[in-house]
Amino acid sequence: MNKTIFLVAGGTGGHLFPAIAVSKYFEKSQLHFLVDKRTEKILLNNNLRYHLISSSKLEKNIFKVIISLFKIFYGFIYSLYLIVKFKPALVVGFGGYTSIPTLLAAKVLNKKILIHEQNSVMGKTNRLLSKISNKTAITYKNTVFADTSAIFSGIPIRELKVKKKFNKNKKKKILIIGGSQGAKVFSEIIENIILRLDKSLLKKIQVVQQIRKEDLKKMEKFYRDLNIKYKLQNFFSNIYEEIYSSDLIISRCGASSLAEIQYFKKFCILVPLPTAANNHQYFNAVEFKKTNDCEIINQSKINYEKLVKIIKSNLFEKKNKKIKLKGKTKKISLVDIINDMLK
Repeated sequence: MNKTIFLVAGGTGGHLFPAIAVSKYFEKSQLHFLVDKRTEKILLNNNLRYHLISSSKLEKNIFKVIISLFKIFYGFIYSLYLIVKFKPALVVGFGGYTSIPTLLAAKVLNKKILIHEQNSVMGKTNRLLSKISNKTAITYKNTVFADTSAIFSGIPIRELKVKKKFNKNKKKKILIIGGSQGAKVFSEIIENIILRLDKSLLKKIQVVQQIRKEDLKKMEKFYRDLNIKYKLQNFFSNIYEEIYSSDLIISRCGASSLAEIQYFKKFCILVPLPTAANNHQYFNAVEFKKTNDCEIINQSKINYEKLVKIIKSNLFEKKNKKIKLKGKTKKISLVDIINDMLK
């Protein structure tokens, strides 16, 4: 189907990765990513065609509001130009305020619009844009603020091909992923966990951790001093391979990360980001727990003795049975929705 599709995503991996995942199913189409500067590096690394769109969230300060409106207006004019030039058959918005000027331009030019909400609480941008879109797709069936007409699609994830590797040392692998930049609090959590483990168990584990550059030297020394095998990186380009080969995962609760953990059926300890808009990471975790084997912890109220027992049980003792969803609701994939709208 050789038609032009615009994929519009805000400035975080949480918005962009589902758009990239969808794009793999439409490689015969003319694809254009419309993003802001924050995600440019990801698109360059994936060799994808993109355009930078000016936009801004609306500030409370009156002076800043004027600047924000100017940025949005500039993005709107540039989006009009791109739509007239490339004539997309469909404009798909994945959230984030970068979507606002482009989807408004698409509405003015009478283009078909689809929006996809990744989280269990619909963000402000998608709440606004759902009023002008032709269709709305949601990741979670009970998404807060979603209209009753929203289509339950789940979330698209990257093609997950992994190479099976034989674990020669048979160490239990703990994977720690803290969002696109790594989370400082996760270094504190894993330190407290490891210091409470029996010394006899330390030689049986390896830690793979996404980490901030500022914490790298400190954590390298920590693992070396305890003679623990480790791997520390600021960003994992092959995160699905790390998930596949792990025995236990400690993670934030972004929708894409949860979808990949679910795909490989891994036990995980979820630490919702407390500052996430609308507390959506907590609600993502609650929805995830309904169908998956996991524990949810509050990063400001961690009972480490209980947490260590959970980890020891899942790493070295008989694992709990996987939780199965009762009365599973059928999804209509985002790819199928797009194909239907392109007809």
